[in-house]
Amino acid sequence: MNSKFKKPKFKDGETIKGWNLTQLNPHTKICEGVKGLTFIDCNLMNCDIPEDAKVVDCLQVHKSFCSHEHPKWVKKGLKECSENCEHFIQEKDRVEEYGETKAYKDKVVWLKSNLK
Repeated sequence: MNSKFKKPKFKDGETIKGWNLTQLNPHTKICEGVKGLTFIDCNLMNCDIPEDAKVVDCLQVHKSFCSHEHPKWVKKGLKECSENCEHFIQEKDRVEEYGETKAYKDKVVWLKSNLK
């Protein structure tokens, strides 16, 4: 299931398997007030889940997205970046990706690995 950029609604004790729960901004709380959840094989990018939730083989990372890289996401609630934002790459540090030299790059702000 894909719940990207949306706040999913689950019930106490539910097992969520294979969901994309990506949120736009780092440390977005999801499933507040829900107890006993288990996440299996889920994408939990930018999600702060309830403390008692169990996590099995899920991606848990918080990433600051740059509006220069994702301009269409501004309409979905992404904060618009300034020209000299935290995602700006100094010219000396730029590398070519997919045939293009980029001046901006999304930034990982937190990563947890629980993959087997």
